[in-house]
Formats: sequence, structure tokens, C-alpha cells
Amino acid sequence: MFNLKPILFYFLLLFTASCSSNKLSGSWEFIDIYDGEIRQTDTLKTKTNNSRYGTGILTFYRDKTFSSIGNNGTYQIENNLLKMKYHGDEKVTSMRISNISKDYLLLFSMAGSPKTWFYKKVRGKEK
Repeated sequence: MFNLKPILFYFLLLFTASCSSNKLSGSWEFIDIYDGEIRQTDTLKTKTNNSRYGTGILTFYRDKTFSSIGNNGTYQIENNLLKMKYHGDEKVTSMRISNISKDYLLLFSMAGSPKTWFYKKVRGKEK
């Protein structure tokens, strides 16, 4: 007999990955970097960009490309892991998506000392 469970599982997995990618699409303003992993934006919502690291916009396009401060490349999402590869660079930068909503993005970098990168959605620049 035909078993629907495996088909349903793969459909839901594909749908979930697609939704994460769609939420990621658009422009995000860099706000700041924090030590450790932060998963909730509640305490960060009032923050504005006054970071010692500077400013910048990170834009993800639906065709799986991105741009950031004059650099660009390709990205993919696998199991809530954002893998970004800049053009001309052999290394892939991997960051865990700790939280993503229509307004906020938290990316967790495990390389070096663990840090959370906080972004706010830029309205009117969705791609």
C-alpha cells in the first residue's frame, strides 16, 4: 500500500525551508553584535544602530544571491543554517538563524568567539 507519511514529511521539510528563505528576502539593517547566542528580540527591539562596528545593509534576494557593503555572493539555507559564499572567496560563512520574523533577524556566528548579529528589516526595499 502507498505510504503518505514519507511524502508528507518531505513536503513539510521543503515548505519550511521555502518559508525561511522567503522571510529572509529583503534588506536588513545591521544594528549590533552581542556576545553569545540570543534567541529572542524582546530586549533588542528598541535598539538603534550606534554600534562600534559601523553600519550596513545586508540584502537577500529570492534568487539565492545577497549583497552586503559592496560585496555579493550566493546563499543557501539548510536546517536553519545560513551558508553564505562571497564571490571570489573559497570559504563559506555559516551562521545559524537564531530568530527570524517580519521585522527582526538574529544570526549566530559560531566561528571564533560566539556572537549574535542583530538586524532590523528595512521597509520599502523588499526584493
